[in-house]
Amino acid sequence: PAKDASASMREWDRTIQDAIEQARRELTNKEKEEPKQAESKPLPPPPDDYVTTLGRVMVELPIQLESFFDDGLDPSIYTEQIRFTEPRHSGVQFTGRSQYMGMARVLRIAMNAWFSSPTMTILMLRQQPVSAPSSPDSGSGGGGGGSGGGEGQMDVCVRWVFEGMPRHSEIIGGGNGSRYEGEFKYRIHPKSGLICVHEVSAIHPAPPTGIFATAGLARWMGWLAPRGSLSLSNHHHHHSYKSEDASKL
Repeated sequence: PAKDASASMREWDRTIQDAIEQARRELTNKEKEEPKQAESKPLPPPPDDYVTTLGRVMVELPIQLESFFDDGLDPSIYTEQIRFTEPRHSGVQFTGRSQYMGMARVLRIAMNAWFSSPTMTILMLRQQPVSAPSSPDSGSGGGGGGSGGGEGQMDVCVRWVFEGMPRHSEIIGGGNGSRYEGEFKYRIHPKSGLICVHEVSAIHPAPPTGIFATAGLARWMGWLAPRGSLSLSNHHHHHSYKSEDASKL
C-alpha cells in the first residue's frame, strides 16, 4: 500500500535536510583544503570582449546542465548578482551568486538522493534578443566585462528533459520512472556577456505543490538567505526565510 502523504512529506523533508548537511560538510572540507583561498579568492575577470564571453557561455552552459548531477555548476559564467526566479510553482526568488551556487549544491545532492541515476538532456538552445528596455535589476551585477558589444540584452532559452527513477514514488513520479520537460530562460548581461538572470519559465508536468511547502524547504531557504534576501511565495501565500531559520539547522 502507498504511504500516506504526511509520511512521504517527512521523507522529502529528511532528504532536503540531509542534503543541506552534506553541502555544509563539502564546503567545510573545501575550506580546510584551501584555508585562505576557498571563499575569498576572486574569480578571474572575464574577457573584455562581449562576443568572446558570450561564446564561452553558450559552449559551457549546456555542458554544465547535462553534467549537473555529477559535477554541479561552475560559477565563472554567472554575474556576482545573478537573480534566480521560479514564479510559476514555488515563487522562489533570490539574488546573489553565493546563494545561487548554494542552491545548486543542495539541489544536486537532494536529487541524487531522491532519484536513481537522474539525467538532464538538452533538447534545444537558442538566443533571442530582448526588445523591451531592461529593468534596473535585470541588468545589475555585471561582474566585470568590458564595454564592447551588447547594445541590447540577450536571452538564452534552453529546453530540457529530466529523467530519473524515484526512490520514493509517492511524491514525485511513478514506479516506471519520472520524466519532466521544461525550459530555462537566461538573461545575458549586456556589458559582460555573463548570465545575470536565471528564470525557470516552464516545467511539465507541474511538480507536486506539496514539495514547496515543507519544513525541509523552509530550512533550505533559511540556509541560502543569511541576510533575508530570499523569498518563497506561492500565489496567495508568501513566506520570507531569514537568518533565524538557518540558525536552527
